[in-house]
Amino acid sequence: MKIHERMSEKRCFYMIVFLAVILFVLSGCEKQQPESESVDSIPTINIGISARTGLSKNLSEVNQTLGDLTEEKIGVRARLIWTGLNSSQGNSYYKNRQLGVDILNIYFNQFENYRQKNLLLDMEPYMAEAPALQEVLDEKTDLPEDEREGIYGIPKPLSDIHTNGVILNRTYVEKYHMDISNIHKPEDLEPLLDIIKKERPDVVPWALEKRGNAVVERSPIADILDGCLAGILYEGTDDTVCNIYESDAYTKRVELAKRWQKKGYLAEDVITNIETGQTQVIAGDAFAAEFVIKPDEMQYEESLYGDKVIIIPFDNRPVLDTEDDWVTVWSIFSETKYPEEAVKVLGLLYSDEDVLNTILYGVEGMHYEVQEDGSFAFPSGINSSNVGYFCSTKWQFNTPKAGIWSGMSDDLEGDFKTFIASANISPAYGFWLDESRITVDIQKLKEIVSRYKKNLNIGLGADGKDVDTYLEEFRKELREAGSEELVKEVRDQYQAWKTKKEYDVGVKSPQL
Repeated sequence: MKIHERMSEKRCFYMIVFLAVILFVLSGCEKQQPESESVDSIPTINIGISARTGLSKNLSEVNQTLGDLTEEKIGVRARLIWTGLNSSQGNSYYKNRQLGVDILNIYFNQFENYRQKNLLLDMEPYMAEAPALQEVLDEKTDLPEDEREGIYGIPKPLSDIHTNGVILNRTYVEKYHMDISNIHKPEDLEPLLDIIKKERPDVVPWALEKRGNAVVERSPIADILDGCLAGILYEGTDDTVCNIYESDAYTKRVELAKRWQKKGYLAEDVITNIETGQTQVIAGDAFAAEFVIKPDEMQYEESLYGDKVIIIPFDNRPVLDTEDDWVTVWSIFSETKYPEEAVKVLGLLYSDEDVLNTILYGVEGMHYEVQEDGSFAFPSGINSSNVGYFCSTKWQFNTPKAGIWSGMSDDLEGDFKTFIASANISPAYGFWLDESRITVDIQKLKEIVSRYKKNLNIGLGADGKDVDTYLEEFRKELREAGSEELVKEVRDQYQAWKTKKEYDVGVKSPQL
């Protein structure tokens, strides 16, 4: 037999085997199809999560528990879908639709953009199934129900009210016998930062809280009314709307950043470093970082890392403005297959202790256990460094409705009420700017602010210019682009609102 004839026979043999395998696989798929359809008959609602939460190795186990809980409670399976490390980028509509996300916590400016493009579900027809959502909505808007043009989002349960402080590496404080009794503001840290700079040149004295933030980020100098530059200074004696970047308060912030940059308190890779300040301090790679001070976060972090860090609040009072209530909004995409079920799931995120415990802390017995006093703690052999699930976006959820971690107050809701009562309330609390009435190119001004701030806020110039020259160039470019006109238009709207408004402790809101 010739070689080509033997090869032809082999090809026939392999083809027969190949077809047999294909038929076997297809028959197997047909047998499994009814089972797959049975699973799909239970609606699944996907909740978008960002940051490091989605990197947890036990996310599938958490989703199994979460799905079992929601199926038992409302006949729907919920699961967490990771949208990326950056929460702002994680708000991308097309990315989330590709991932199948139904529910997402969205920053307000993106929420407004999506609402105007009809990309969000009008939840109004389904609100009777989620009274917890209606309760928050009524608390944070003064619009009567008959005047609401649909409900496209619910503000996150807790206002984003906070002040700032510092988180210090405990080992360095104790090793170098540092006196921390007189720390009341960032400037008070400079003698300690000098010690670290001298004794530990391998350690970053001051790490930014997050990449892209300012040297001091979490203590706002003003209530910015246009999301750009026109605002009311907190340290002022009146409520005059001004360009905050022309103010002495902003100059002082830039001067502080410039001084700390010059003294070498900041890392050389401060612009590109993606690690949070807290992570660096806990690891010993940095000595200090700014820390967000509010009851739940401070208590939780101290309970987890109290042996490694010291957290000290600065003397600043918390501030409360309109954006604090509406900084992010929970919404549902209009293309969801199960709108009624999605609203029910969202309601559980605001109210159900079991669901919140799972999202915030993981699976009982695997990631936490309940102690005799009812508080949560890590199981034996588990700690913050090896736990298989960690929620890094707790601030988006209704933490006081969940269980209490060991070491935290058993009256967290009461602590929040006290904290809010201590706040410095902006005189513009409740004001919303109508951008449709603004004649200046506000987007151009926002681009200028974004471009200059990233360097000025960490004490750097650019293009060979020193910080002072760069700051003046920034202000000049803003004026040339219409900053003074923008301030006047915002001021006129604010004064009109102030004249007409009746005092109301609730937050005024545009369309929801």
